[in-house]
Amino acid sequence: MHGKWLILTIAFMSLALPDALPSTTNLHSSFHIGFKENINYYVVKFYSNQTIYIDEIHVKIEARRAGTQWFSTNKILIINFENNESLMPPEFYVMMGKWLEWYLQINIGKFNFTLNHLEEKIIDDYFVTYTLHNLSLPAGIWYLIVIKAPTAKCKITTFINGTNAEIKGISYGSTAFLIENEDFLAKLNLKTSLLSIIYEGRKTIYINNTFIGFPYFILGTGIASLEYKSPRGEIRKCKVWSVFGKMKVLDDSDFYPYMPIIGGKGKWTFHASLIGIGLGNTIDILGADIALP
Repeated sequence: MHGKWLILTIAFMSLALPDALPSTTNLHSSFHIGFKENINYYVVKFYSNQTIYIDEIHVKIEARRAGTQWFSTNKILIINFENNESLMPPEFYVMMGKWLEWYLQINIGKFNFTLNHLEEKIIDDYFVTYTLHNLSLPAGIWYLIVIKAPTAKCKITTFINGTNAEIKGISYGSTAFLIENEDFLAKLNLKTSLLSIIYEGRKTIYINNTFIGFPYFILGTGIASLEYKSPRGEIRKCKVWSVFGKMKVLDDSDFYPYMPIIGGKGKWTFHASLIGIGLGNTIDILGADIALP
């Protein structure tokens, strides 16, 4: 998706949220949007016909990580779909260090073979809090979108403090997903701690509402590409190469790592290729099937 992507340099702090909201001043309102448990995405729609001012946005995510993902991640996106403008604070992600796990799948002609040593695990509970200060947004309809990678459990709490905007709607759900190396059906798919290969990988998903996804390329030394086809027939590709962890996006790429892919309902097809040497080589897609309010 093209647009004016503005990256906020805002550090997050893992701090407990205040017990009470700050008092309102200058006719600005504060909203405790509330919390929801057993969800992994949360959306707040807000609007003003004038420039929007927000003193603070607090987002607290409490979760118990689960599954075979190599990292745990959260994404926060503030977006105006009509004008293709957005803000994204830095994310929090952790390599999980499951270095003894590996996966092998071969599908060539009539030969189809899969062997894996991927264990379902539960990691200790944790929480992270993002604090965004002194935001100024153009007039219009904006969405605060929080996405958490799949977990055994998750609670999301949001506060919007000191704003002239009106809250127009809220939605939430548990349809976030994480596509990892082993989820691509390929002619050859090898995943280990120090060497990963995906040769002609393919993954298809079906979206019922709005797709919002974030592609991740993590490489030591190697090359990788990800191509997607949207339900509208749009085809885009991203190609990267890396030497000792210093990654470069090739000039003929149509989108970039970590930036959102957004589109409508229907069939989405992803093609992945990768060869990487070093710790944790992977192509991952964090996404959600989101019902916008």
